[in-house]
Amino acid sequence: MDKKVLEQKMSELMDLVPECEGLIASDLTGNVLVGQTLTDMDHKLLAKHCITIMNGSNALGENLGKGIFKTTTIDYENGFVVVGSSDKVVIIALAGLDGKASLSLIKRNLIKISNI
Repeated sequence: MDKKVLEQKMSELMDLVPECEGLIASDLTGNVLVGQTLTDMDHKLLAKHCITIMNGSNALGENLGKGIFKTTTIDYENGFVVVGSSDKVVIIALAGLDGKASLSLIKRNLIKISNI
């Protein structure tokens, strides 16, 4: 995965969706490749948590015969986390409550970016 291309695509998504509060890309083991958030956050810890969710979802998908994890959106009291993955990378997007209308746009772009 070309880190510069990944960084450029993530920057373009941040520009495209102003409600996006941050983007983090990691490999499948949680090593952060690129991360930018509006506030100071532990990107590695966030990546590890999302990978745990992804791995649990993969086990569920396998048991159901539905395949592997692609994306998910998690709703919280004060915002959203969108996680997308490929066989190379996990991309995490953060959005506040004002980002609800943009979640589909964020998800679509995460899929594109994760498949670079």
